[in-house]
Amino acid sequence: MSLSRVHRLVRLITLLQSRPGIDAEELMEELGVARRTLFRDFLGLKDAGIPVFHEKGKGYRLAEGFFLPPINLEHVEVIGLLLLGRIAAADRSRPMTGPALSAIRKLVAAMPAEVREVAAGLIDTVDITADRSPTDGAAESRWYGVLQSCVDEGRACGIAYRAAADGQPLETELHPYVLHFVNRAWYVLGWSAAHDEVRVFKLVRFEAIEPNAVTFERPRGVVEAKLGNAWQLIPGGKEYDVELEFTAKVARNVVEVRWHRTQSHRLLKDGRARVRFRVDGVDEVAWWVCGYADQVKVLKPAALRERVRSMHAAALARYEAP
Repeated sequence: MSLSRVHRLVRLITLLQSRPGIDAEELMEELGVARRTLFRDFLGLKDAGIPVFHEKGKGYRLAEGFFLPPINLEHVEVIGLLLLGRIAAADRSRPMTGPALSAIRKLVAAMPAEVREVAAGLIDTVDITADRSPTDGAAESRWYGVLQSCVDEGRACGIAYRAAADGQPLETELHPYVLHFVNRAWYVLGWSAAHDEVRVFKLVRFEAIEPNAVTFERPRGVVEAKLGNAWQLIPGGKEYDVELEFTAKVARNVVEVRWHRTQSHRLLKDGRARVRFRVDGVDEVAWWVCGYADQVKVLKPAALRERVRSMHAAALARYEAP
């Protein structure tokens, strides 16, 4: 379940508790959703065991006597929430960061004063550095909200999208299936009418998104089906067993991070590391390998060895040019 829907369901419960008898039109206006989404949320509450009733002429209400149980958090749980809040606050430009921070503040505010004071004292000893984020974070946040609504409602949209290469923006209809975060940026995977297949679009490259009246059914397993064992976002159409050897200087740093879900490694006695992956395509992983320059050697496959060799040769030629 998306973070935006969780936030909306909590808001829906709050409205039903505080304003028994509220009608569907008021709920739709308060939540900013279509009728279809509202009734889907009612089903979600029912599946979670939260009883919602409707009486003709009297509106919607929760069952009499129903209330959300009090939240009793331990000190370490409050510290965890504060830490998540600090991580989020370090990068406020990310989509949904604002609602997440608001929810954390509300939860922490509901805790006893002594618990908050102890947790706050401990969290002051933690420092967070923000991760890299898009230069146009406002655009990413803007398009995220529009696309999330389309995903939730199963609604298509007309888009204008400019790819990384210069040229006229692509204008087509998109059926957005899922929002996907990878490599410090948000993407949407969806069926593109212009390509007649599922494609990947980066949020900061949209120039316009206009929801329309067309609806669709979202297929399951979209990310797995589209990306498979790609290093990040672009499968190459052929899988390779990749084996790399890193020098002792960087070996520990490399194996301390899980770069890919297929990763395995072996540390050698002299400090070197052999790292293996099963990767669809070599282009994306080649850029990562080149980042380690002379501290890594490609043992296999030959296709990756040649790709990395040619990239280094091209880089050397740039430096040798007058």
